[in-house]
Amino acid sequence: MAIPLWVLGGAGAVVLGGAVLLDGDPRDFLAGGGHPAAPGCAIPVEMHLGEIDPRFELEPDEVRRALDAAVAMWETHTEERLFTARDGEGMAVRLVFDERQAGAMARERSRAQLDRAQEDIDDARERLERHRSALNADVELYERRVRGFDERRRAHEGRVADWNAGRVEHSAQARERLEQGARELREEHDRLEERRRGLEDRRADLNAAGRELEREVAAFNEQVEQYNRAAAMGSGFDMAIYQQQGNRRSITVYKASDFDELRLTLAHELGHALGIGHVDDPAAVMHAELGPANAGREDLAPADRAALVESCGVERVTP
Repeated sequence: MAIPLWVLGGAGAVVLGGAVLLDGDPRDFLAGGGHPAAPGCAIPVEMHLGEIDPRFELEPDEVRRALDAAVAMWETHTEERLFTARDGEGMAVRLVFDERQAGAMARERSRAQLDRAQEDIDDARERLERHRSALNADVELYERRVRGFDERRRAHEGRVADWNAGRVEHSAQARERLEQGARELREEHDRLEERRRGLEDRRADLNAAGRELEREVAAFNEQVEQYNRAAAMGSGFDMAIYQQQGNRRSITVYKASDFDELRLTLAHELGHALGIGHVDDPAAVMHAELGPANAGREDLAPADRAALVESCGVERVTP
């Protein structure tokens, strides 16, 4: 009845956005990973927070904090001003709701349901083990009582044999003692038999509960597999995209499950706005995929810092 391990993070790695230039030949601007980036690093990049679809269930202040944190990840490493913010001016940063976020939210709900189901199964298994341990203890006590009963029965049968063979005095008192002993043995036998039936009923109930738990575990495992398959299928979408047409730029985020994922996604797209393409280091912000190696990063990796210097020609400082 083993429970399979969750696929951490839903699908292991998801594809981060590239950059799409709507004018010119994209091949002129290809950077690491085969994705286009801005044609150059023109700093500071002016930007503003645009439309935030309320279906993301993220407050504007939370999105603004994520954007500020993403900017800080880049600006911490240079004295140059890389980004400026002006309401309604420059590059728009938007959160657009589509099947990517809808699918992610549905998977989060499914994950929460599976977590509750896992807790229910764990509780049921724990109860089953407690009842099984209690039953085993009662069976052991019953068997000790049966052994004691057998000893008393054999002793009584010996006394009856002595009576029948004439090896003891045939008095009324002796006969009464034998009959009293026989009555006590019959009563004890009846009590033990009742106890045995009760133990068998408990064992049958436990076996039935165990089979039911096995069915629940099998159904749970199938639900986990379905969840993991859905998560894997959902990982093929780009989470966000940087776009540029002439002087018009935008960053559109399509999936952000939480603050950290939004911050890291925005930092990645801001890198594209600086003319930085994808880098090979899986631990880098500018790696093409968000996976276990870079998820939750709060600072640039060395590969990101080197790409910043190469793209923008800024002097790197140690934070």
